[in-house]
Amino acid sequence: MEILSCENVAFKYNESTDYAISDCTFSVKKGEKIMLCGASGSGKSTLLRLLKRELSPRGELSGNITLMGKDRSELSDRESAEKIGFVMQSPDSQTVCDKVSAELAFGLESFGVKSGEIQSRVGEMAAFFGIGSLYDRDISTLSGGQKQLVALCSVMATDPDILLLDEPTAQLDPVAARELLGILDRLNKEMGVTIIIAEHDPEELFDSCDKILYLANGKTEFFGTPTLTAKYFVKNALEGFLPETAKAFARLCDDLPLNVRQGRAKFEKLGVTDIPKQAVTDTERVEPYALQCKNLWQRYEKNSPDILKGCDLGIRKGECYGLLGSNGGGKSTLLRVICGLCKPYMGTVSLFGKKQKAYKNGSLFREMLAFLPQEPVTMFVKESVREDLLQSGDKVTVENVSQRMGIEHLLDRHPWDLSGGEIQKCAFGKILLADPKIIVLDECTKGMDSFAKKALGDILLDLKDEGRTILLVTHDLEFAAQYCDRCGLLFDGKIVAEDNAVEFFSQNRFYTTAAARLTRGFFSGAVTSTAVRERLAMVKRGQYEQ
Repeated sequence: MEILSCENVAFKYNESTDYAISDCTFSVKKGEKIMLCGASGSGKSTLLRLLKRELSPRGELSGNITLMGKDRSELSDRESAEKIGFVMQSPDSQTVCDKVSAELAFGLESFGVKSGEIQSRVGEMAAFFGIGSLYDRDISTLSGGQKQLVALCSVMATDPDILLLDEPTAQLDPVAARELLGILDRLNKEMGVTIIIAEHDPEELFDSCDKILYLANGKTEFFGTPTLTAKYFVKNALEGFLPETAKAFARLCDDLPLNVRQGRAKFEKLGVTDIPKQAVTDTERVEPYALQCKNLWQRYEKNSPDILKGCDLGIRKGECYGLLGSNGGGKSTLLRVICGLCKPYMGTVSLFGKKQKAYKNGSLFREMLAFLPQEPVTMFVKESVREDLLQSGDKVTVENVSQRMGIEHLLDRHPWDLSGGEIQKCAFGKILLADPKIIVLDECTKGMDSFAKKALGDILLDLKDEGRTILLVTHDLEFAAQYCDRCGLLFDGKIVAEDNAVEFFSQNRFYTTAAARLTRGFFSGAVTSTAVRERLAMVKRGQYEQ
C-alpha cells in the first residue's frame, strides 16, 4: 500500500530563478525504508521539508504530494504534526525544553494527551531507545549522540506513520552513528514505521534500505533497490555514492558486495590469504612545531568535572593532523582552548614557539590562525555570501578563493538558504581569505557528499604543500585516513593513541575505517577503499604468490 508519493513536484525559493526541486517523481510503500542521496545542494533537505508541511520553505510549489492517501494540503494540522515525524541534522535545532523528561513529553502534551498516558508512552519509548538513565538529566549535559537519541525518541512518542530524517548522523561519532542507525532499523522492522532518511555516508545504511532515491539537480535520476542502484552508480561513474566496500570492488567484479561481511566473503572466493604487509614509511618530521599543547587542564565551571586532563599535543609545520574521539570527549573544547576562545586553568599553548597569551587584541587570528567552527553558518552575518567574503578580502582575492572552493555560483545566495555542504565550502573559503599559517577545522566535511569531500581533501593537500599546518577534528574516519598524516584519539581528556594514519587505523579494531575492517586477516596496511582497490588489482594480475 502506497503511503507517500510525489508526482512531477517542482519548487523554487522566493526571489530565486532556479528550481531547487524539478520534476521529482517517486512513491513509497507503507513500511519501506528509503535512503535519499545526492550531491550537496541537490535538493535533499528541500524535498524532506516539503513533505513536512510545517517546515516547508517559502516559495513556488507545483506538482502533487500525497501523504497517507491525502493531498498534502488536505491533511489536518494534527495529522500532519502527529503522523509525520521529522528529525533534523542538529538536535539542538529542535530541542525546546531544558530537561530530557520534559522534552520527551512535550509533543504529547501539545496534543492534549492525558497525564497518565503520557507517562506510560514516554516510559515505553525511553526503554525502547535505552535512554532511561538520561530521563532526569539536563539536555545541555548530554553528548551529541545522546541528544540525537532524545530528539528521535521525542518524535516517536507521538507514534508517527512516516519518519523523515535529514542527515541525523552528521554530528555523531562512528559508534553513536551505528547505534542510531540500528535503532532506526528496529523502528522500521519491528514497528513498521516508514522511514525516509537523507544521508551522505552510505556505509552503514545503503544495503539495509529497501530502495535508494538518487537526486541530481533536484530531479529523480534513479530510484531502485540497493543492488540496482549500485550498478547504476558504477555505470555512470558515480562510485562516490557507494559504501566503501563497494567502491573497493567497483569495476573489478559484477556482483558488488555492499557491506564488509559480503566483501570478506568475496575475498574468500578469490582465495586472498596471507598477503604480505606493505611497509609503512614513517620518517620523523624535521620541521619545527607549529602548534604545541602541554599539560592542558580545562573545565567550564569551578565545581564541574574536568574536560581536558593533562592533554599534550604537538603538530609540526606542514602537517595535517586528525583528532578523533567520541561525542562529548573534549575535541571541540581542545580546539576552543587552542583558539583562545576559552582558557585552561593549567597548561600552555604555543604557536611556532610563541606563547598564545602573547597574542594581544585579536592578533592571533590576524597573524597566525583561522578557525572553522562546527556550525559554519554562524560565521555569516550579511544578506549574501559575497558581502560577507568582501569583509575579509578585496574583490580579486574573493574571486580567486571562490574559484578555488568552487562556490562562484553561491556568492549571491543568502547564507541561510544554502545546504549544509554548501555553507561548509563557503565558510572554508572565508577562513582562507585570512591567509592563516595554522588552520583549525571542526567537522569540516559535515554535510558534504563524497565528491565535495575529495575536492576539499585536494585543497588540504595543496595547503600543506604551501607550508600551512592543519588540525582537523572529524568523525569521518575515511576522510581522516585518506588525507591526514597522523591521527590521535582523544579519550578521557587526553590523547591516548597516536600514530601515522595507516598504522593508527590498522591497529584499531572498532574505531577504524570500513576498508581496514574489510581487509583484516587478508592483508594489512590498506585503510582506504583506494588502497584496497590497488591491492585487489595486484591480486587479480597475479603479482602476489599465494
